[in-house]
Amino acid sequence: MSTTRYAYAIFVPYYVVFDRYKYQLRVFKLDGAPYTEVALSDSRFWIPELELGLGVWQGRYQDVEQPWLRWYDWTGCWVLTPTEQETQRAERLIAQLRSLGIEPDVD
Repeated sequence: MSTTRYAYAIFVPYYVVFDRYKYQLRVFKLDGAPYTEVALSDSRFWIPELELGLGVWQGRYQDVEQPWLRWYDWTGCWVLTPTEQETQRAERLIAQLRSLGIEPDVD
C-alpha cells in the first residue's frame, strides 16, 4: 500500500513536510478525498486537536544556527527544549538565591 493510500486509510488529518534544504514548511489537510495544501501565516501552522502549532524558528540548536522546525503554544511562544528549560530553571534559582542575599558560584 502506498504512503498516500495508507494515510487515507487511517485518516491522518494533517501531512506536514519540512524541506531542510530550503527551510520551507508545507502542510496538507485531509479534506474529503484529496489532501489540500494549507496556506501558512509566517511559516506557522496551528493544530487545534493538539493545542500546539508547528513553525519555522530561526536560532541555535545543538550548536547549529539555522531555521528549525519547532512547536509553539497557544500564546505563540516556542515550546522550550530540555536545555532551555534547564537554563531557565538555573536562572530562577540564581535569582532566588540572590534575593536571599546569597551570591551563588556560577562559574
